[in-house]
Amino acid sequence: MPRQSSRGFTLIELMIVVAIIGILAAIAIPNFLRFQARARQSEANSNLKTLFTGFRTLSKRPNPEIRVPGFSPERGNRYSYHMNDPCTTVEDRTTVNIVQNPNDDCVGVDTFKFTSFPPTFTWVSPLSATWNTKATQNGLAMSPGLRGTGENWDFLGFAAGDVDNTPTDSADTWLVSSSDGQLTPACPTTGGVAENVAAGEPFNVNNDVNCD
Repeated sequence: MPRQSSRGFTLIELMIVVAIIGILAAIAIPNFLRFQARARQSEANSNLKTLFTGFRTLSKRPNPEIRVPGFSPERGNRYSYHMNDPCTTVEDRTTVNIVQNPNDDCVGVDTFKFTSFPPTFTWVSPLSATWNTKATQNGLAMSPGLRGTGENWDFLGFAAGDVDNTPTDSADTWLVSSSDGQLTPACPTTGGVAENVAAGEPFNVNNDVNCD
């Protein structure tokens, strides 16, 4: 019997397969990167909730140091944390040993791990913020800090960092407040429509996943 010759793939068939793989990769890789970036945002959510809980346990207006409520993020933080603008001093995380100063009102990025990141990121302000009456009377606005006196006080804390591995663009920015408010994010824009945000609820002011 005559032997049947084996037939391989033609060049056109191989090119079609490569093209299909390229199309699938073009769809899958950006989605994977966005998923990875969103997962990194959980750091800011978790730490700002901890910051809020710590401050809410204090009855009287504390000193402005960020460690007063027991706030100390784990090492490897991609975000810097701000309770003042500008920072008086920053908890230094550039070396193997954390360096704390008496008046730290910010916590720096762990640049010991993320060597290409700046020590602190510049947070992005919301387009608008309307707080409840008590917070407004205390002077709460759109920048981080402690406002008020005695037992009548409010606070606003910010987290700013990089989640898309492009530290030169605008920072992924979150805030948390002791007050209920109506906030308009900087990006993505909502057409000037403010969102209702409860006290203690981390709010994404500038989303590094979808912007830049």
